Amino acid sequence: MKRIAFTILLNGLHHLTHNDYYKFILENFDYWIIVEGASNNTGSTSWCNAFPKNFSKENGESIDGTTEFLTDISKKYKNLIHIKPIKMWNNKDDQVNTAIQEIKKITNTCLLWEIDIDEQWNLEDIKTAEAILIREQAKTGCFLCTYFVGKNKIATGEWGEGTRSPYRRLWNWSGELFKSHEPPVLDGKNGPGILIPIKFNHYAFYFDQDVRFKEIYYKYIGLYDRWLNLQKETNTVHISKLLGTDIHWGNTNTYIRSV
Repeated sequence: MKRIAFTILLNGLHHLTHNDYYKFILENFDYWIIVEGASNNTGSTSWCNAFPKNFSKENGESIDGTTEFLTDISKKYKNLIHIKPIKMWNNKDDQVNTAIQEIKKITNTCLLWEIDIDEQWNLEDIKTAEAILIREQAKTGCFLCTYFVGKNKIATGEWGEGTRSPYRRLWNWSGELFKSHEPPVLDGKNGPGILIPIKFNHYAFYFDQDVRFKEIYYKYIGLYDRWLNLQKETNTVHISKLLGTDIHWGNTNTYIRSV
């Protein structure tokens, strides 16, 4: 069965080149579908702010060299399918379903991986997860992660690591569209799901530019200053030191420690 990954991204060049991860995916997956571009705040991410215009070109393309980088490497890697925006996407749900429609041109069944641009896996864990999913006759594989909130800081617990809501990242896929992207739910056929005892690395708050963007788009008022202060912290601290207490996740059973 084919192994296919899909990713939606904008201004993701620093993640593509982090540990040369683009090479890892393209050399270990049959296909990688990348849907690039900015999206409006409708659908499953309607809770976000309107997309800040200075973070993309007028047609929704990246402004950091991502578009050009993907265009260049697609000349070497024929299993990369890079879908550029014509205009801003309606929402992220449309983006992931555009990826699904592209996959349908290739196959009707596969081991389907959602790999967000700030997530990294190793090959042994990928193979083990697939084997467990097939052995258990499950539809959906869910995972915890090592969640970086700085170069040497990780969040453990409900938020970040995902102990309350593990990350759905693997499906024994047979043609379904996504009902939503956040959280990822296949239309009508998301279960049965299992928690697979493997962690991936999640670099969501690892890079300065990502934190700046999240502060604006995800309504995390004061996030960037708190993140800077967190990097100087040597003790284990509560998640509120990063997220504040004005949002739900800032009041959860989550702690940040140095690694």
